[in-house]
Amino acid sequence: MKNSADSEFFVSFTDENGRVNNFEILAVIEYRGADYAVMLPENDSPAYNGLLYVFEVVEELDSDTDTYIGVEDEEVIKAVYDLFMDEVEKEF
Repeated sequence: MKNSADSEFFVSFTDENGRVNNFEILAVIEYRGADYAVMLPENDSPAYNGLLYVFEVVEELDSDTDTYIGVEDEEVIKAVYDLFMDEVEKEF
């Protein structure tokens, strides 16, 4: 699990209405051979609702950036969240 307050652990997304949403990446969790980022929107982001978001992390082979894909499968979201919470409990 990656975890840091460094700026490299923040990402911004522009939604379909042109609004910028800033997210903090709390952790990257491996599940079934894929990486998933657990993110929390910043308080001033339009997406802020106090909930965590789960995105699949896809490494771009021809660049230094990653692509984040929203996860809609409830089973995957729950499994990643449970793994994340297990890591949080270990740390505290």
